[in-house]
Amino acid sequence: MKITLVYVLRKITEASLALVIGLAASAFLMAIYGYDPGKALYWLFYGGFGTRTVFLDSLAYATPLMLTGAAFAVCASAGLFNIGTEGQAYMGAVGAVIFGGLLPRLAPSLGFASMPLALLGSATLGMLWALGPALLKVLRGVHEVISSIMFNWIAFYTVMYLVRGPITNPARPEMSLPVEPQARFPVLFRGSILTGAIYVAVIASITAYLILKLTKFGFEMRIAGANPDAARYGGVNIPRTILLTYLLSGSLAGLGGGLIVTGRPPVWSIYGTLGNITNVGFDGIGVSLIAMNNPAAVVVSSILIGGLWNGSRFMEPYAGVCSELSRAVIGLIVIALSIPEALRFVRRTFKRWGV
Repeated sequence: MKITLVYVLRKITEASLALVIGLAASAFLMAIYGYDPGKALYWLFYGGFGTRTVFLDSLAYATPLMLTGAAFAVCASAGLFNIGTEGQAYMGAVGAVIFGGLLPRLAPSLGFASMPLALLGSATLGMLWALGPALLKVLRGVHEVISSIMFNWIAFYTVMYLVRGPITNPARPEMSLPVEPQARFPVLFRGSILTGAIYVAVIASITAYLILKLTKFGFEMRIAGANPDAARYGGVNIPRTILLTYLLSGSLAGLGGGLIVTGRPPVWSIYGTLGNITNVGFDGIGVSLIAMNNPAAVVVSSILIGGLWNGSRFMEPYAGVCSELSRAVIGLIVIALSIPEALRFVRRTFKRWGV
């Protein structure tokens, strides 16, 4: 598609209007509950972007979202709705703990390779977890949304069992084993939680974009998503394309979960409640929709969402807004920003179905 100045201005106007609507809805919600909307929104954005330190922390929050956002965008490009990025991220986090924490303890000679093992393990487990919904769709025609939701819950309880059992930390039973120091990304700036994991996230997201735009496989994905019948008549193996698309998407989501463990100080592990990895996949869906399902653009949209989540921590102590309401505020903003692309995605899907 040719990018023109009119197209760019239209997209900027669309995003700006969506943001205004989201902020207005958030302000209205807070006013109903008796809070000062102006003060609350000020601390939301100041806490996420107002100083160098908080902005660096926002980049840390954005790091895994880049990958789960890119994972969803890859599937969306092929006309698939991978809501299973949440479960794939869970399994990726477990892979990082097993290959970056447990395995080096069992085989100390592998300690020097802890980081590549952790990253490879997280991507592999995420990819394997995505294989289930892909096979169900290809072999039995099961819609990926239904199967992915089921796989998310299976992953949730499987990981919770593992964290509280086989891979628990004997010294701190409320969390898993930490990854070895050699598997931890270094902190880039003193006083922040931003680590070198952000480089991996950016490179992986851009690589996914290049695969989509510059390779034969990427072309087959896009044509299968735009017009499956034309792709089939053109010789594209649709089942193979679906499988490979899901495997690529699952590996990105799994890597995103793994980077939470290897790239987020100070715990370097998974909480027993899964609190530090919960919703990273679902948030990635919003990140992708805001970026119009572009794996490269998720680098920018993830910073916005990461900044909002970081800034929400300031709303309760400085504006008195309870944490539950601050999450609702972020949800309204994300929904407003996501709706335009979500509607386009739905329209394209119905068009492919001939509706």
